[in-house]
Amino acid sequence: MEAYESPWYEAEEGEAHGPLVRTVRQIYEAQAGTRFADILHAALYGNLGSGGAAPARAMGAPSRLSLNVIRNMVGAVVSKIGAKNKPKPRFLTVEGDYEKRQQAELLDRFVDGVFYESRVYASLTGVFRQAAVWGTGALKVYDDGRKVCVEPTPKTELLVDELEGQYGEPPNLYQVKYHDRRALKKRWAKDDEQLAALIDRCPRETDDMTAALNSTADQVRVYEAWHVEDDGDGRHVLAIDGATLLDEAWDGPFPFAFLQWSRPLAGFWGVGLSEELMGIQAEINKLLQDIQKAHHLIKGHYLVEQGAKITTAHINNDLASIVKYTGVPPQYQAPQAIAPDVYSHLWQLYAKAFEIAGISQLNATGQKPAGLDSGAAQRAYQDIQTERFLELGQDYEEFVVEAARQVVRCAKRVGGDYTVRSVDRRDIRPVKWADIELEDADYVIRVFPTSMLPSTYAGKVQWAEDMIKANLAPPEDVLDIVDFPDTEAYARRRNAARRIVERNIASMLRGEPVTPEPLDNHALALRLVNEAYHEARLDGVPDHLLEHLRRYMADTQDFMSPPPSPPPPPGAEMPMGAGAPMPPPDMAGPMGPMPPMAPPPPMGPAPMPMGPPQ
Repeated sequence: MEAYESPWYEAEEGEAHGPLVRTVRQIYEAQAGTRFADILHAALYGNLGSGGAAPARAMGAPSRLSLNVIRNMVGAVVSKIGAKNKPKPRFLTVEGDYEKRQQAELLDRFVDGVFYESRVYASLTGVFRQAAVWGTGALKVYDDGRKVCVEPTPKTELLVDELEGQYGEPPNLYQVKYHDRRALKKRWAKDDEQLAALIDRCPRETDDMTAALNSTADQVRVYEAWHVEDDGDGRHVLAIDGATLLDEAWDGPFPFAFLQWSRPLAGFWGVGLSEELMGIQAEINKLLQDIQKAHHLIKGHYLVEQGAKITTAHINNDLASIVKYTGVPPQYQAPQAIAPDVYSHLWQLYAKAFEIAGISQLNATGQKPAGLDSGAAQRAYQDIQTERFLELGQDYEEFVVEAARQVVRCAKRVGGDYTVRSVDRRDIRPVKWADIELEDADYVIRVFPTSMLPSTYAGKVQWAEDMIKANLAPPEDVLDIVDFPDTEAYARRRNAARRIVERNIASMLRGEPVTPEPLDNHALALRLVNEAYHEARLDGVPDHLLEHLRRYMADTQDFMSPPPSPPPPPGAEMPMGAGAPMPPPDMAGPMGPMPPMAPPPPMGPAPMPMGPPQ
């Protein structure tokens, strides 16, 4: 019995390349069938047959009819969910005060800046497409020491041992990728001549040797592996055949965010739409080839009776030819190329593919059913169409959440001087990581869709009517949103008064006295400060801090009290009723003498005193 070899992550430093390379090659050879299936699924999506994408394009695929239902449906779902729905990660504090909420908002802007600079949403769309074709899409999030980088990673580059991944959480993950030899030396052996020599001696490898013989690329196969453990005692190794480029400790999860099209019953990899429809697509391709061949081979013929006196040379393709005959005239007969049942079977398969995938043919062609003109009807129809992909949509949101977590982890490794540009509809603001003081336990990540408004004009108008009926916004504001749907700016403007009060509360609880301003929303301020005051009493806040809240409420009540009436001028007599003094009867106004004032109404009996007699 062969002795058990130590795992690759337990090798001595500097010798990790040997066990790692052998491990990856062993898994690579054992999963040859899986790699061939991935190539086949990609070929069906790309309409290239089963010979593989690169060889088919290199040799030139023959011209043939195409009815690629897989590509049509993948494109429809990618446009409906992956491209249109851009979930936006938001960091919510756990019982946080105003300061923590401000830090969470700053973290929001920082992650938004990373998403903008790294073109994350464009990468997410590509990962979604890969998940539909291969069953699993992967987004690699890493840092190069200066910034956070994202990279859509094809499933064909990733390896998981089938036994380790049978429960969906493997401890080891491998990536096999090809790098340019010159760029590899510049990145890892800039000041190491010995390592540069090892990179030069590394063999030139590729999966497709036929393409490699006709290529001028100098590619080197690079093996990268991660080993994760619950206590953070993991390992990260980057190696080539004959040399170790990187060997370091790893204290986090795999640097990937994974999206599965359909969750498997067992194992790590998901099941894609291409795999589900592979049988139907193969049958459609076969029927199309038969139909094309039949129409090319079966031609019409002239029937000439035996013994008829006809000059066959006169039968040609001329438009005005004259055919002379004696007896029975010649007849042209065109036989039926394909039976009608074949065409019926073809279109039944095409429709059944949409039914299995759960996609409407109208959605795939970008059309809406006739009569769906109102916004409510369109939203109801889209909601029905989306229910089929409810689980996929939830997984997609969780996938974006994991991508945001990976961005935060990488930003921590880069350090405090890392600065990104947060792009808003109004401005571009730099955000520095050193300004964010928020621990992982202080927040949770949730996602909110950024395409909440309907895309059609009827849908926007209906949405505006719903907002007005629900008293969520005045009509003039809703019309502004319909013309320019910046819901984030609208919410920020509507909640500005509340945020000012919350900021003042946080300052006073820190010991900084604050005085309200005359134009503040005093009714809102009095309610919020009163609630914060009672909450602070329950939390045992010292009395000298509570005094700031009490003084703030007193000043707010002063602003809310009506101003006192001005005192009458000296010598003026007060009228019988309340109000300003009456002018003399002979005082003439600008329009002439004023008419006499009507006597006051008779007074009722005096009210009884409510309290006991003094």
